[in-house]
Amino acid sequence: LDRQANAFAAYLRRTLPGDAPILLYGHKELALPVCMFGALRAGHGYIPVDTTYPPERVAQIAAQARPGLLVDLGGAALDGVPALDAAALDEILAQPAAPAPREHWLRPEQTAYTLFTSGSTGVPKGVQITAGNLEAFHRGVRPWFDGMREGGAFLNEISYSFDVSVCALYEALGRGMTLWTADRQTLSDPKALFALLRESELDEWVSTPSLAELCVQSEQFCAALMPRLRQFLFCGEVLSKKLTEELFRRFPDVPVVNAYGPTEASVLVTAARMTRQMLDADAPLPIGRPFSTVEARIAGPDGQTLPDGEAGELLLISDAVSPGYLGRDELNAKSFFRTEDGRRGYHSGDLCRMEDGMIWYLGRLDNQVKLNGFRVELEDVENNLMRVPNVARAAVLPQMQDGAVTSLTAYLLLEHPDGESALQRTRRIKAELARTLPAYMIPRKLVVVPEFPLNTNGKIDRKKLSAMR
Repeated sequence: LDRQANAFAAYLRRTLPGDAPILLYGHKELALPVCMFGALRAGHGYIPVDTTYPPERVAQIAAQARPGLLVDLGGAALDGVPALDAAALDEILAQPAAPAPREHWLRPEQTAYTLFTSGSTGVPKGVQITAGNLEAFHRGVRPWFDGMREGGAFLNEISYSFDVSVCALYEALGRGMTLWTADRQTLSDPKALFALLRESELDEWVSTPSLAELCVQSEQFCAALMPRLRQFLFCGEVLSKKLTEELFRRFPDVPVVNAYGPTEASVLVTAARMTRQMLDADAPLPIGRPFSTVEARIAGPDGQTLPDGEAGELLLISDAVSPGYLGRDELNAKSFFRTEDGRRGYHSGDLCRMEDGMIWYLGRLDNQVKLNGFRVELEDVENNLMRVPNVARAAVLPQMQDGAVTSLTAYLLLEHPDGESALQRTRRIKAELARTLPAYMIPRKLVVVPEFPLNTNGKIDRKKLSAMR
C-alpha cells in the first residue's frame, strides 16, 4: 500500500499541477485506497463514487467538482476529464517511486475528500472534509478504537462513497490492522459472507444495524463464528433494542456501541456502550455522549439552548465540522454557523434531547409528514411497531396522491414465521399499536418482507422497499 501510494503520488506530481481533486469511480477494488492515499500525498483531494451510481449522477458530480483526473474502474467515461482505466493504473502503480516528500502532502486546510449525498433539489450536494477535519475526527474517536491491535482484522464492507468507511481507511489501517473486504457480491450471498467472517477472525465490526439484522437471521451468527471479536460499533441508522438484545445473547462478552454522526461533521461525533439498564428503560437507546472534540447543544426554534430533558435540534460545534457544501453558498448559510468565539458549527436537522451529557435521537425534524391534518413522525411509528411481539424491524413509508400523504404503509421483518394469515396478523398488530398510538398514526397497510433491501451505504433502500407489495 505504501509503495503503490508513493507511485501514484509521483504520477500525479508529474502530470497534474495544482490541487484539482481526483474522481475515483469503482466499488471495493484494492487500488482505491492506494489512489486515495497517493492523492493526499501529492496534495490532491479525492471524490469516491461507487459504481452503483448511474452515469447521469456521476456526470452531475463531475460538473460540480471539476476533477483533474478520473480513475475509472467501472466505465464512467466523462467528457473532458482525463481518465485512467484499470490497465493504465496498474502500469503506474508498478513503477518504482521514492517516498512522497512531506511538503507535497495535503495541508490541514485543504479538502481531503468530498462525499456527494442526496440533495433535496434532486442534484447531489458535495460535503467537503478537510485534512484538519479528519485529524479532529481521529482525536475524538480514538478512545473507541484504542483497543485495536496491530495485525488484527477489521470488517471493510461499507462503500467508500459513504463516510463510515473512513473508520476502516484511517483508523484501522493507521493501527496496522488488516481490512477484510466484503464487496457487494459477498454481501448478497449469505454463505460467502459467513465464510469470510469465519476465515477473517474479526477483531472489529463497524457497520449499519441493517447488516447485523440480516446476519442474526442465521443462528450461525454467534460468538463461535467470530471468537476474537472485540466490539460491535453501529452507526448510520437507528439501533433497535431487539437487535441489541439478540447480540447480547449471542455475543455475551462483546460490547455493543451505538454511535452517531452526520457526514458534515466528519463521520462520528457521539458514542456510548449499550447496557442492560438502557435496554430496560422506556426510552429508545441513546446515541451517546459527545466526543472530547465536540460540543453538542440542544436548541429551540429561535436558536436558544434548551435545558436538560427538552427536545430540540441538535447543534454540533467542532473542528471536525465541514467548511461547507461545494459551491452551495445559500445552503451553507442555512446549515453551518459560527459561534460567538469563531468555532464552526452545524445544524444537524435531528430532533434530540440531552440529559447529563447523554443524547437521545428522536427523529428527523424534516421527517415529519402531515396526514389528515395531523403531524406524524415516521420514526415514532417505527419505534412502536418494533415493540410489538415478533416484529424484528419496521420501516414506515408514506403513500402519496397528488402531492399529499393519503396513508402510511409499514414494512415488517418478523423474528420468526408466525403461521398467521395476513388478515390475522394485521388485526393483531393494529390492536397492539392502538395501545400506544392514536388511530391516525396506525399504518393502513402492513407488508411482511423476507428481508430489507440495502443500498450501497448499507442503509435500508426505501425506494426498493416500496416496490415490495
